[in-house]
Formats: sequence, C-alpha cells, structure tokens
Amino acid sequence: MGSTFSFLIFFKALIASISGLIIAVPAAMADGHGTTADGPAVEVKQIMGTSKTLEGDSFSYPEGVSELRLYRVSFPPGTGFPLHTHPMPLTGYIQQGKIALVKPGGKKYVFLSGESFVIADQTPAHTMENVGEGYAVMLVNAVAAEGLETVVMAKP
Repeated sequence: MGSTFSFLIFFKALIASISGLIIAVPAAMADGHGTTADGPAVEVKQIMGTSKTLEGDSFSYPEGVSELRLYRVSFPPGTGFPLHTHPMPLTGYIQQGKIALVKPGGKKYVFLSGESFVIADQTPAHTMENVGEGYAVMLVNAVAAEGLETVVMAKP
C-alpha cells in the first residue's frame, strides 16, 4: 500500500506539473515572445519550416533508432567540402559568411548568413564551398538513425 500510495502522489504531481507547462508555454510563446521577471522579453523566431528539399522533393526519415545530430562546419576562406551525398534529411543554417552548394555540371545555390536550406537522400551529389571573403560557418542538423553515416563521399 505504501509504495502504491507514493506512486499515486508522484503521478498526480507529475500530471499537475506537465499540465502547467502545457498551458503556460503556448501562452508565453503565442506572440513569439516570453518574458523574464525583470529583463527584456525573450524572442522566439522560427528560422525554417518546410516539407520539401532545396530542389522541391519530399523527404522521409531513415528507419531504425532515431538520432539527431548537430554539426558546426567552419570553412576558411577559399575552401570547400568535397563531392558527397547524405542518406537522410538535414537542414543547413549559415551562421556566418557565404556558402555555395554546387552540383556537378555547375548548378549552384548560394546562401548568405542567416539563410537555411533542406537537403535529403534524393539530393544529388554536391560540394559545399566558401564563396565569400572571410571565414564561413554553417550549422547542420541531421535527422539520422543509429549507425547511419551522415556523409557519403561520392566519386567525381
């Protein structure tokens, strides 16, 4: 009886806390801002939301045990990442500089600081190149599965 009673008290407290969060979070974020006790408002801004890749393809998630990965990729001036593909959807966000996704044949997508894109397993092999003057930094979020490589090197 003692352990059952303790579990019931714990469960009721957990439900009460979750209910408070479910109600409070949407109210605080409804206008994109939360507030602090004595400071400026916290701003929440969606950077991207899409169901299509850069080239207009739909994407699906890999099978298996889900794994989210976040990378920070720094490109010194004049450098690039060699020809490759990805077996899963991922988002790229340009934190600094100017980066181009270049496909064989020369088609090029250029992204500036603050811009983002989605690519997936249907996206053809490509390189990523720093086409700006200084350093470029890109954040990459991959929706992967355990054991699945994020990058697969391609032959030119």
